[in-house]
Amino acid sequence: MSVVIKLRTDILRWCKSFIIFYLLLMPCFVKAQEVTINTDRPDQSDGVATVPFRKFQIEEGLTCAEKTIVNNLMLRYGLTNSTEVRLLADAGKENFLEGLQPLTLSVKQKIIRQHKILPAVTFIGDLSFGQLASYDYHSEQWPFSLKLAFENELSQKFTLSYNAGTSDEFRNFDLSLNLGYSPDEKWATFIEYFSTLSKDETAHNIDVGVLYLIHPLLQVDIAGGRSLFAKENRYFGTFGISYLFN
Repeated sequence: MSVVIKLRTDILRWCKSFIIFYLLLMPCFVKAQEVTINTDRPDQSDGVATVPFRKFQIEEGLTCAEKTIVNNLMLRYGLTNSTEVRLLADAGKENFLEGLQPLTLSVKQKIIRQHKILPAVTFIGDLSFGQLASYDYHSEQWPFSLKLAFENELSQKFTLSYNAGTSDEFRNFDLSLNLGYSPDEKWATFIEYFSTLSKDETAHNIDVGVLYLIHPLLQVDIAGGRSLFAKENRYFGTFGISYLFN
């Protein structure tokens, strides 16, 4: 009988300790929930947001089109409250090419925050390593791109974001325009126009997508699009999952 009483006493003491410990940690849990994942997929535009300081984020997706299936992996790390570094690794099959595409190192740097009608602005620089690729994609070149990302919060539910940049040794002019709508904290949708303008070829495209927050740190997405004004309509689709390690 004394053993049973002692056991009950120990259980009650453990429960009290657990409740006290939980109450002490509640402010930490509340603080952690304030951080919400913000991704650069599945649309083609880069956002103005950066990963929080010392946080790590992974964005994984799969893009499918005619004769194309490519795995898209992006690793993001917050160096400061306004700077992040990214590693992009795409691998798969595209027409007659197959394997790992050149690894790309990217930097995002916030420049200014939104002030009334003036948009928030972030700089993005990408550098690809042609030698760090599979045989089909291997080269001695170091392709780079430079871009400015802009964003205006039109209301609590609508956001207008747009990119302007250059690639292929300044031969290409890259543009995108994205209208986002968030009916609540978990769901978000977008419609986007993006294009590449050059002397040799001009490509216009449109896509739409949906994003859903399973958890403030975990997001799934799906999107689809097609070419515009082209002789042959090219369709593509993508879906993915992203997680912020907080």
